[in-house]
Amino acid sequence: MTAIDTLRREYSAREFNRDPSVVSRAAHQFGSVRITNRGVPSLIVVDASQHPELVEPDHSLSLLDSLAPQVTWDEDIVGEPPRARIALDFEVEA
Repeated sequence: MTAIDTLRREYSAREFNRDPSVVSRAAHQFGSVRITNRGVPSLIVVDASQHPELVEPDHSLSLLDSLAPQVTWDEDIVGEPPRARIALDFEVEA
């Protein structure tokens, strides 16, 4: 890679190992950059300005609200949930 290459949001692990400064510049520009290993995402490089937002807890929510699923049942879920089929494979001795 050279300095005239355009910055991207995704780099291979080989490109990252060869020239980490390019990935660093891309993270500063875009906020985050994905590193892939054989086409599979394996690492995210995040700009330092975004790091506190990712690790500091949001104190505006109660513990119950933060653990509760954010689903409104009447709008997001359509139909009935599938019934569980449980097969019991044992014998009862009398």
